[in-house]
Amino acid sequence: MSTPSAGGTAPPAAPAGPTGIPYVTPLKDLCVRVVANNFEQRASFGHLPALYVKRVIDLLSLDLPLELVGTLIEDETYWKRRSCARWKNCQVAAHGGSWKQLYFERNMENALERYDPATTELNSLQRLFAFSKRFVRSINITQLPSHIDLQILFDATASCLASLSLTYGMHNVGMDYDRSLFGMKLSDCRALAKSLERSETLTYLNLSGNLLDDEKVRMVASGMVDNLSITHLDLSHNKIADRGVRALAKLLDSRSVIAFLDLCDNQIHTEGGRALARAMRGNYSLLHLNVRLNRIGDEGGRAICDVLRTNTSLQRLNLSSNELSSLTALSLAALMQTNTALLDLDVTCNTFGPEAGKQMREALEDNRTLRCIDLRMCNIGADNEVAITELIKAHAANVDHTSMGHAGILISKKGKESGDH
Repeated sequence: MSTPSAGGTAPPAAPAGPTGIPYVTPLKDLCVRVVANNFEQRASFGHLPALYVKRVIDLLSLDLPLELVGTLIEDETYWKRRSCARWKNCQVAAHGGSWKQLYFERNMENALERYDPATTELNSLQRLFAFSKRFVRSINITQLPSHIDLQILFDATASCLASLSLTYGMHNVGMDYDRSLFGMKLSDCRALAKSLERSETLTYLNLSGNLLDDEKVRMVASGMVDNLSITHLDLSHNKIADRGVRALAKLLDSRSVIAFLDLCDNQIHTEGGRALARAMRGNYSLLHLNVRLNRIGDEGGRAICDVLRTNTSLQRLNLSSNELSSLTALSLAALMQTNTALLDLDVTCNTFGPEAGKQMREALEDNRTLRCIDLRMCNIGADNEVAITELIKAHAANVDHTSMGHAGILISKKGKESGDH
């Protein structure tokens, strides 16, 4: 039992080690702890060897100022710890496989989504953008109640932002629902259009579910007339009708770089379908077109199919749920006979009929490029569905179908039944 010294209580004895001898913490370990504990006041690793730098980083606090650690620390382990401590379900693959990029992007997203001009100074938000832009490539905003001028974001990230997903809404509204909290306003579209005019790095733009009508989408399109960077444009689940589609069709000229256009679940009718068809006559960039869940009808559908008979760029087309009948199915059959670029075709939930199904089946026998076709709920008959499915599978396997039995058994070049087990 220790005896109190003249100055007070004696210090506790060092804990015993495995051999019974008191363990003394090595001076190097003590130094590592001191550096980690005082890193905010003295933010430097000096000339420490890499081994000890890693040990210091492992001991650093997760609430150090972002401006401090963002510049000095590249270690992914630290940013993984900091990200997982703040958010659940961190998907690093969606952020370029970098935990540091994930942290800065989600931090900026949170700042935008929670920004309230009544309680937060705009200058502090601008400072955050200015510092974070070096590490930010993609932004996904799921609510924006402040309707902040997007030019502030684009001005700060002008040389680095490659992807922007933007939804104007409000989380957890409950009984306080207010229609005005949802959707883009015309002023939002105007600010976005001005920003897109100057954007040179943005390649992906998603404005899905923003209640965009013809007037608003025309405003957005006006900012994309001279834009040569956006290749992926998602305008699905809005209220775009024929006038809006005509404005978008003007973007699909010979100078266009748009490769992916999603207009799913809008209010597009015949004239909109015709406008898209006219645009594709001189377009060589569009690879994927989705107009699912609209009402383009037979006239619009046939116009698109007729243009695609000689198109050499479009690879994926979705015309499902568009009130198409056997008239469009005949145009599809003609398309299959001549088109050599289309790989994926979805025409589900239309009303073609068995006779039209038979003609498409016959057209597919000579088509060697189509790799996937979805004809569910088109009323073409079970036999035609099975036969078409087998044809597509065989084409993918490079099997020659010069003949097909009534039971759907494929005949190979050597005359052997490939369906025989």
